[in-house]
Amino acid sequence: MFRAVYGLCMFFFLNIGMGRCVTVQQNPTAILASKNNITEIKCSHDDSSMLNMLWYQQKDTAMVLIVFSYGATGVPTYEDGFKDQFKLERTNTLNGVLKISDLSLSDSAVYYCAVSMHSAVVFITCLLK
Repeated sequence: MFRAVYGLCMFFFLNIGMGRCVTVQQNPTAILASKNNITEIKCSHDDSSMLNMLWYQQKDTAMVLIVFSYGATGVPTYEDGFKDQFKLERTNTLNGVLKISDLSLSDSAVYYCAVSMHSAVVFITCLLK
């Protein structure tokens, strides 16, 4: 049985102060995976001062935080219900991978990566369907 986990390969702009922008990219753009397998979504950005990486899951109209981490060596903090199946691996400050194990149909969603300097994150996106 196959099912899709949707992600976005998008340019994600986070404005910080004086017109400073950060480009965040995700890939792949879409995933078709078998039930009970593992899949991963990569996230990268271009500003080493953005130490926090956050991952969100959107189903229907609800978006929830899955996990966040501080820096490449920080221990990720998972929201309730996500710790067993989801794993965030940071290879360095600019890159991370969200791994989703034991896939099921209920994992079909849009997954977003965001970055910030501080633990309080404000971001604006423009999504095209």
